[in-house]
Amino acid sequence: MEDIIVKGKNYKMPFSKGILARSLTAAGLKPSIAYKISWDIYENLKKENIKEIEKSELRRRVYYYLISHNYDEIAERYLLWRVFLEKKPLTILIGGASGVGTSTIAFEIASRLGISSVIGTDSIREVMRKIISKDLVPTLYESSYTAWKVLRDFNEGDTKKLYIRGFERHAESVLVGVEGVIDRAMVEGLNLIIEGVHLVPSLLKPKYLDNPYIIFIMLTVEDEDMHKMRFYARSKISERPKERYLKHFKIIRLINDYLVDNAKKMGIPVINNVSISKTVESCLNIITDRLREVIKFEGLNEDELIDEVF
Repeated sequence: MEDIIVKGKNYKMPFSKGILARSLTAAGLKPSIAYKISWDIYENLKKENIKEIEKSELRRRVYYYLISHNYDEIAERYLLWRVFLEKKPLTILIGGASGVGTSTIAFEIASRLGISSVIGTDSIREVMRKIISKDLVPTLYESSYTAWKVLRDFNEGDTKKLYIRGFERHAESVLVGVEGVIDRAMVEGLNLIIEGVHLVPSLLKPKYLDNPYIIFIMLTVEDEDMHKMRFYARSKISERPKERYLKHFKIIRLINDYLVDNAKKMGIPVINNVSISKTVESCLNIITDRLREVIKFEGLNEDELIDEVF
């Protein structure tokens, strides 16, 4: 059977029901329904004897198929994401203490939205260690929960304050690199997800929090026992030993509470990450709501939005 060819600006490729189904799944459809719609679109093209179709026309057909089959909310999300992921790139920040699942959720969202760049703040920290000496910034060479050990100018007796001050000093240095990565992505027009413990809302420059194309989400695990079990589970599939985290678990919980309070004060949404699927869906809803706000801010109506995509 001869393939239907989809034409982009600088390429041609065979129509893929799998690729289309993934984009519809990202918009919130169940995989089985997404694949059925992809198959219907394919069959309609075959019936019309279409051998070649512009990518924009294919998307238009998908959008109006969703509308005509009462998937209005899915159609809106499909439309919004096509605009912002290709024409107005996004940076998504997913913060949270060690063990709450920031990397897992980041990669799940990246898969759903088709974002290829996911960077952990731990990786940014490692790069910065190569260019900044330990003598200059000793907290950079500690973990988020041990940075308090190398503080030089903190004499208060409150150990909780000591732990948090150490964490803040540690995060401040890493955030210099984080902001540099965000700046570069915005210049190059890249969609990007950054995840990790170092994403402290109040320590980011206001221009990043105020930018409508930068979306910040904070994760937590409210149940301490569940949080602790995450380290046991993670040690079975990675080389990170659970003992180090469990030894400092009380400090990690203090950092978790600090990040949650900090996020709430800064107006950043907080999600209790109990179920991966529910957390991902909550994140996608937050992203969609933000995009709706941006569309209203830019004064685009539905027809203009459709023109942006098609």
